[in-house]
Amino acid sequence: MHDKARKNNAGRKPIDAIVIFKMLVLQQLYYISDEELDYQVNNRLSFMIFLGLGLAEPVPDATTVWFFRQQLKQQGLIKELFEQFDNDLRHQGYQAKEGQIVDGTLIPVPKQHNTKEEKQKLALEEIPESWQQKYQRLS
Repeated sequence: MHDKARKNNAGRKPIDAIVIFKMLVLQQLYYISDEELDYQVNNRLSFMIFLGLGLAEPVPDATTVWFFRQQLKQQGLIKELFEQFDNDLRHQGYQAKEGQIVDGTLIPVPKQHNTKEEKQKLALEEIPESWQQKYQRLS
């Protein structure tokens, strides 16, 4: 996408179209938004390696990815490029499997210490007698 010769060094440096296309591949495989793609690429070493980026190299942001995708759509190339990519993978004996990125963060929750009798009262939408003096339980 950045075939034009630069007339001066002002502004943002051009980003390799292959890197952005690879980002689109990651986005499609993991069903993630442009913003989430930006976050994941900056925080996953495996994504950076796939893109061929070093830790100190700038990562294209969500807006850049969106703009690149829009240019491909306007030129009618996006479907063709993904089909070619898929065909090349299959020719080399690979198949891309789609998946999801899942946040596996564990969050502690308060434990319930209700007695069997208290649970029965609550099921009947009654307030257990033992809770009458315990305001924190009433909340």
